[in-house]
Amino acid sequence: MTQFRPDGTWIHDAHRPPLAIAHRGASAYAFENTLRAFEVAQELGADMWEVDVRLTADGVPVAFHDADLKNMCGRDLRIGDVTAEALVELTAAAGRPAPLFADIAALAARSGAGIYLDAKEGEAASRAVDILLDNRIARAIVGANTPDYCAELLTAGCAYPVSILVGLGRDPFAIADACGAQIVHPCWERAGDRPDRLLDDAFFTRARERGLPVVTWHEERVDVVEALVKMPILGICSDQPEMVTRYKSEGRRRPEIVCHRGACGIAPENTRSAARAAWAAGFDFVEIDVRETSDGEPVVHHDPLLQRTTSGAGDLAGKTLAQLTPLDAGIWFDPFYRNERVPRLAEILNLAFAAGGKLYVELKQADPVKTARMVLDRMAAEDVFFWSANEDWLQQIRKSFPEARLMARPEDFQTLDACLAAFDADIIEFNRGNANSSDLETVRKAGKKAMVAYMGSDPIEMERLLALDPDLVNVNEPFLLARLLAGKENDGRMDVRRLRA
Repeated sequence: MTQFRPDGTWIHDAHRPPLAIAHRGASAYAFENTLRAFEVAQELGADMWEVDVRLTADGVPVAFHDADLKNMCGRDLRIGDVTAEALVELTAAAGRPAPLFADIAALAARSGAGIYLDAKEGEAASRAVDILLDNRIARAIVGANTPDYCAELLTAGCAYPVSILVGLGRDPFAIADACGAQIVHPCWERAGDRPDRLLDDAFFTRARERGLPVVTWHEERVDVVEALVKMPILGICSDQPEMVTRYKSEGRRRPEIVCHRGACGIAPENTRSAARAAWAAGFDFVEIDVRETSDGEPVVHHDPLLQRTTSGAGDLAGKTLAQLTPLDAGIWFDPFYRNERVPRLAEILNLAFAAGGKLYVELKQADPVKTARMVLDRMAAEDVFFWSANEDWLQQIRKSFPEARLMARPEDFQTLDACLAAFDADIIEFNRGNANSSDLETVRKAGKKAMVAYMGSDPIEMERLLALDPDLVNVNEPFLLARLLAGKENDGRMDVRRLRA
């Protein structure tokens, strides 16, 4: 575990992955530098939150990146020209309330997260550090954008390690030598498609010679993140911090995780954003619900009616695709997702193909053969499975596509044997009420995979179900499940009370 020495320098266990540092919070899923962004970062398992801090006219540290309100509020006002109260009112009216830094520090203290402080002004840093100390934040870094500012922080006796942020074309080690920085932070995200290749052996040799840990730029490209994770670095900033600790079931004794309606706690259910978030985190399957429009277009939507999750109303099956297209399927979840659309099945298939992701396709109200053909034309049969409450539809898929993988539920049959025999299902899904080790073993002996579905958020119940050793787990809370599994691997048994807090 990364921690401090008594002199404030870092100890880093090279056998642990780099710290996941949420850039301005989880800013891929919420408005940057808002409380919601930091709450999502916590849900995604970020170790630290990068926070931009400025001072208002009345000397209050606030989380805000820009020097003025032009972009957010269309007002020609600098942050230092308005009071904290006025700033909160102006930004709230714009739908993106800027929090006081004290509120973020309090949230971090409750969550156990660290803070990577990017103070845009000298006095902002000193006041923010005092707030961190008041909240007993043990793990923090103060970032400096210039060598003079870095030296000023160190001369003033900054209570936390100070990093120097270095742009392209500059020597980070010469700058660190000159100003005394304790961490180097190359901001090289714009250095082509593979900026990670700039961090070569010579770079790390110079870092080791100086005892300088390395924190990297914010990065969201899968291939770059995966390369960085293997390097001897302290932390990786990212708008998607879950990418730093991507879940991996393949090659490990871990169940495959099925994200019910996508990462539906992070993004609106059954949308492209929810699917992208699930696959970005490394989860195996995204579960989607398929319906057809009145003009025969397969779309992804759970309810027969539109009003719960879109700006529309009425029966989806009675709408044409053209009528569905303008509807907002994200604003109900969070203003950040304004203008998210009801996706066509084809769009989700394209996302899955691009991400290398897998699908669990539930047919709610759609032609089974047409839907299965569309899916299997785009995806390998082993990367998708189908289910419907209409058993006749599953029989049709089995007859038309012998290679298709199908799911069955014991609760829909009088006996487990009848479930196994009905249409030669490949996956048998149990629920929290009927899952037991004997039946799961029977399923495996029959050459099938056993899945457990649990839509709750109780880690103790999750641990009970995991003890049954299912092959797949279908959940609403995939990030909680992943943390639980990681904790069990690292510590033998996770303290589930901490997860519940």
